[in-house]
Amino acid sequence: MRRWLIGGAAIALGAALLPLPAQAIVLTPTEPNRQCGWPIAYPGDANYAFPDTNAAYFVQAAIFQLDEPGEKIVITGKDPRARYWSMQTYRFTDSSLIDSVNDTQVKRTGKGKKRKWTITIVPKDDDNGRKPNVLAASTWNGTDLSNLTVVMMRIYVSEMPGASGGPLPKVTIKSGEGKKTKTVKLKTCKPSQVGPPENRPVLEPAVGATDRFARGEAERFYANADNSYLAAQKAYDPESILVVTGKAPRAPQDVRYWSLCQNVNAGDLPVVDCLRDDEVAVDADGNYHIAVVAPDQIVDSDRSSYDGVNFLDWSTQAGSTQDDAFLLYRNLLPKKNFAGAVTRVPYGQFAEDYLGDYAPRLESMTRAEFDDAFRVGP
Repeated sequence: MRRWLIGGAAIALGAALLPLPAQAIVLTPTEPNRQCGWPIAYPGDANYAFPDTNAAYFVQAAIFQLDEPGEKIVITGKDPRARYWSMQTYRFTDSSLIDSVNDTQVKRTGKGKKRKWTITIVPKDDDNGRKPNVLAASTWNGTDLSNLTVVMMRIYVSEMPGASGGPLPKVTIKSGEGKKTKTVKLKTCKPSQVGPPENRPVLEPAVGATDRFARGEAERFYANADNSYLAAQKAYDPESILVVTGKAPRAPQDVRYWSLCQNVNAGDLPVVDCLRDDEVAVDADGNYHIAVVAPDQIVDSDRSSYDGVNFLDWSTQAGSTQDDAFLLYRNLLPKKNFAGAVTRVPYGQFAEDYLGDYAPRLESMTRAEFDDAFRVGP
């Protein structure tokens, strides 16, 4: 089995093409009107690299030049009203994770309305996890901008009207020590200042996925340290209905969150449609049946005629020619004793060999078979 590679939202900031201003910490994008807090957001302003439609990814990127002592980025905020949040740092050059903290690990101060947290990002973090609120960054090597640090805040399932679950945290840039300390407080970006990176990302499709869900041997594109993934790929057949079945994890008893997303494994690797745990109907045995259909296979107005079926859009375009389905099944923070946790599947192995009834499986059904199994209306 060839390996396939997956991950979170990819970022391309174009930093290698930018001049280096004479200051300690350089923010990117370097456009003057985007020198603010959290100037890049996914997937609202970009649809790259298989993002989950139920999550928001807010990005701050910076270069530590190490020409002054005490360089750090200080991020202060309150817990968003959301299912989950985390803060993670990455190396721009290879999208690899440097450090991470999530809402179960972060240390908070104050009580009630004054309860908050402060996360500090420094060029080097040698605490070996003893200080979860201190995250490491890439460090300047003196020759190029390969030390660009991508700071990403993830928020899943906002309980507020906006995707951020409330006000975004404040960002402060500091350098120097004692009386020579320099402090720059960034204002949170206005909607007009938020947008895609300066350069579009160049992405390679995932390879090696088959019509059996498997766990990838590696994960790229700024992968979330708290997520684990299964993937399957299936060619389109206008004469059949593609159905994903499996036993549903319980959220939050088994996992913090789970979802199934349909993606396009080409171009910018966009997401088409996602279903999250609380949107998925299950039968009396706790099993789900998710049909992945093109617009002209089963039209929206006819979907209510099927009992116990959840629908994912294969694409937004009708027609007999469609890209392959590329399905990503996510587990977020599964419990250690949960028998259906994706983390139990070794990299490169098929889920059904390890997860039993919890393994998602693909089945192609003729329209007549699908109607006989699920249709209740005329």
